[in-house]
Amino acid sequence: MINYPTRWYCDTLLYAVETSEDDDETVLFIKELLDTKIRPTVQEDGGDILYVDFNNETGVLKLKMQGACTGCPSSSVTLKAGVQNMMQFYIPEVKMVEQVQDEEDELSQSVFDAVEMDIKTRPKPK
Repeated sequence: MINYPTRWYCDTLLYAVETSEDDDETVLFIKELLDTKIRPTVQEDGGDILYVDFNNETGVLKLKMQGACTGCPSSSVTLKAGVQNMMQFYIPEVKMVEQVQDEEDELSQSVFDAVEMDIKTRPKPK
C-alpha cells in the first residue's frame, strides 16, 4: 500500500487527505488528486469539494460540493467538464462523477428557490 501524508501545507491553504485503512490504491489516488489539483482551484472561488464514495465495480465517484459551490448553476459544469475529465485522465477506473446532496443542501436550495420566485413575482416599482 502507498503511504500518503495525512496533512501538508501549500501556500496558505491546509490540505488534508483523510485516508482509511479500508481505502484501496484507487481511492487513495482519487483523494490525493482531489486535494492537490482540484480542491485548491475550487477553494479559490469560495467553495470546496469533498470525497464521499467510489464504487470500484461501476466506476462512479461521488463528491459533495460545499460553500459557494452549493446550488451554483456552474457546479454541474465544474463536476463534468473539470473534475470528471481530470479524474478520468489520471484514473481510468473513474467512469462517472456524481454530485451528492444531503438534506441541508436540498433545504437551502428550496428556500433559495422560494425567495427567488417571490422576487420575480413582485410588482415592479413605478
